[in-house]
Amino acid sequence: MINPNLKHLRIFVEIARRGSFRNAANALHLSEPATSQAVSQLESLIGVKLLDRTTRTVRISEAGSAFLADAERLLEGLDYSIAALREFASSGRGRVSIACLSSAVYRLLPPVLTEMKIRYPGIDVIFLDDNMRGILQKIDKAECDVAIVSEDPTIKLGLSIPLMDDAFQVVCRLDHPLAKRKKAVGQELSEFEMVLLRRGSGIRDTLDRAFEAKSIQLNVVHETTQVLTLLGLVEAGLGITVLPSLLCPDPSHGAVAVIPLQKPSVQRKLGLIFASGREPSPAARLLADVVQRTVASTSLRVPPGVSKLAT
Repeated sequence: MINPNLKHLRIFVEIARRGSFRNAANALHLSEPATSQAVSQLESLIGVKLLDRTTRTVRISEAGSAFLADAERLLEGLDYSIAALREFASSGRGRVSIACLSSAVYRLLPPVLTEMKIRYPGIDVIFLDDNMRGILQKIDKAECDVAIVSEDPTIKLGLSIPLMDDAFQVVCRLDHPLAKRKKAVGQELSEFEMVLLRRGSGIRDTLDRAFEAKSIQLNVVHETTQVLTLLGLVEAGLGITVLPSLLCPDPSHGAVAVIPLQKPSVQRKLGLIFASGREPSPAARLLADVVQRTVASTSLRVPPGVSKLAT
């Protein structure tokens, strides 16, 4: 079976933009008959009429308008990848952007950026921290090359490179009844006032799904968008909280206690994904490799409750 090729797509996009076979043919340095034939082949191959033609005009059809956006995105992604590859091959220099969940930035990004600077000083790395929703928008619009995200069962999003499992734990004051426990059971938490991140954050959504599946109702008295505010409320004795281990304060500092959560056991899987709609650039692949190596390295110390998946 013959499939549409890049030549078909470029000719179709050019005609749609210019509204003329002649103008498109001139822009692409092709003959007008060759341009017309290419579009006819494309329509025949996909079985859909993309352009409405008369002797005087050519208009894009409704199906053609829908196809145009995908064709433009595909070609732009390819052009970007080729340009990045040529730049990297000729100079060893490049530019790459990485988006990272705000809840993982503190422990993961500094060692990654340091290693990139040592290994590939010619590559400029731009980093963006955001919540899950913001990162997915950036990935979908190709506003970043690589992203560290949390796997979400409600979204069809496969991690290209799994990095770590991050278990949720209970955080409370040292004088709280749970502080001396070796583990906390989910049903027990309903007996205490809780302070949590606001609904809509990836962390809160993961927590709510797990407790709702066990029909456990939590007594939430305060919500916030900031982890530091959350921990301040805990230290003030205004409630207990549940956070991924990467965000839990170090118990050795003596301010709070951190207790593993069971029944339900809640965890998130962190990993790398690439921008959609285009092949990763050489710089993006090098950055992804450095992220994977940095996480797997014995020099990256992770808190209890975090299990490395990268090898």
